[in-house]
Amino acid sequence: MSVVERWSGVLGGLAAVLVLAALWLLFFDGEDYEARDLRGRTPIIVAAEEGDLKRVRLLLEKGVRIDAGDDCNWTAMMRAAAGGHREIMELLLDEGADINHLEKSGYSALMGAVVNNRLETARVLVERGADLDVQETESGQSALMWAVRNRNPEMVRLLVEAGADTTLSNGKGQTVEDLARAMEADTSQPVARIREVLGCSP
Repeated sequence: MSVVERWSGVLGGLAAVLVLAALWLLFFDGEDYEARDLRGRTPIIVAAEEGDLKRVRLLLEKGVRIDAGDDCNWTAMMRAAAGGHREIMELLLDEGADINHLEKSGYSALMGAVVNNRLETARVLVERGADLDVQETESGQSALMWAVRNRNPEMVRLLVEAGADTTLSNGKGQTVEDLARAMEADTSQPVARIREVLGCSP
């Protein structure tokens, strides 16, 4: 075998190795997309919680589990809802995220949005058919009850007009009207507006 033939074989083998290396980098970049941090959050949950839309899109393209839950069973969509990241939440819903997924204490994405006074994401969830009347298991509060407790009349109106059940009772046997009446000493405008929406007598 001549020197030229020998070097041709070596270069051909090297080219094949380089092609394989390029394909490896293309299809496997070394990142574990299902790895969990100390709170049990996967990368997509972290990205959604931090409002990183570009990162969420990238992870979806990688085929990550969209409804993976953290240590408390909060999903990426739920974190986006609670954080007020509407675009991310809508993207995850469009990609098939469970709108009524419950974390370990029975909180839903809608409840997360309501508790954190995220009116915009709450409105989207309501429009997309989220369960309005689920009650968490710690104290039996519904989304509407949390809206009343937060003294948020806009949120109360949104939920009431969407058909939320005003007759549900929490773990203490209180309805939303009971919660509103318990605020009688509070004469602020938000509480007055909540009583008006609920039809409570002053």
